[in-house]
Amino acid sequence: MAAPREQPIFTDLRLDRSHLVSPSKSLILSCGEMDSTLKEKKLDKIAVVNLSKHYLKNLGSLSLCCTLKICILSRNYITKIDALANCRNLIKLDLHGNHIINLPDEYFWTDLKCLQVLFLHDNIIGDIRNAKSLFSCPNLIILTLFDTPVSLLPNYRHHVVNGILSLKALDHFVIADEEIIEDCLQRKYFKALSPHFFFHLPSPPKTSTWQSELDHLRTLLSTINNILAHHSPVLIIQRWIRGFLTRRKLSSAPDAYNSQHPPRKTLNVQLCSRGIHVLQDGSVWVAGSRGKEDGQCNSVQLQIDKNKLQIDLLEDRCEANEITSGLYPPISQWKMENTPNLKPNKSNVFQPRTFRQPVFDPNSDRARLL
Repeated sequence: MAAPREQPIFTDLRLDRSHLVSPSKSLILSCGEMDSTLKEKKLDKIAVVNLSKHYLKNLGSLSLCCTLKICILSRNYITKIDALANCRNLIKLDLHGNHIINLPDEYFWTDLKCLQVLFLHDNIIGDIRNAKSLFSCPNLIILTLFDTPVSLLPNYRHHVVNGILSLKALDHFVIADEEIIEDCLQRKYFKALSPHFFFHLPSPPKTSTWQSELDHLRTLLSTINNILAHHSPVLIIQRWIRGFLTRRKLSSAPDAYNSQHPPRKTLNVQLCSRGIHVLQDGSVWVAGSRGKEDGQCNSVQLQIDKNKLQIDLLEDRCEANEITSGLYPPISQWKMENTPNLKPNKSNVFQPRTFRQPVFDPNSDRARLL
């Protein structure tokens, strides 16, 4: 008896696209949101649209949404996105999990001047020239291309990071100074692709409204800026310099007043109960606050002889968490180990300074150091 013939398991490997749809005007209006609930919902006034997992084969009527700002088209079957050329106000564009092979040319991305977040991971982009077309996007901050064939190419990250000048984060890592500065070798704390630069993409909001998407975008950008503020040596040095220049600029205001009103010849040894003293060399010694409201001192103008001022002795490392707040803790209360930007160790060139107590001479109106 002859053995039965085996039937082939797969007879056709082509994708059946008969169940895929094109987004109609009614579908966009039902899934879209305005930037204000008081406005009447119209297609040309839609600000947010979430068409994720809708079995889309193209963009359909999305080209009519000229005021679109947040567009979520993830996990569909889209192959081309050229129809989004009319949506020039886009801030966030989520296209992950589609069938995109080729990206639009550089002219398409040049017109998207407001685009800051672009998700392209889990697509079929394989040509590095497609990634180079993104170089013309002027204000792109976050880009994802992981789980694509182009991300497996050698020096892929180097080309993208140095091609998009405004980029701060690529895939799951924030861009370090070492990646954009030539021949820059950093310590382990500042090294590129270290765990300090890793950030996890926060889960999107369950309901896509203008306010929820805006808050999600702010959270994402705030996370990246916070990582850069504590792990980018360039930004840390710039913050110190700005703080020093600001304090020097503010100290010039009393000089203009003193030029018109000469200072008194006799100076008190103790200027106030907070422990501010004038030393023999004309410098000022400030003690810590010991009042009930510790750390909240009133503003006191101090006259300093700039000819005797030594720049290398300035305590400009005592920075606040927010440089724009203008609040700085007292020197005696500042603990270096709690400073986020500087954690010295035995090999660190910065050493904690010791402030010597002044001794007052009863025969003199000034104090001297021990």
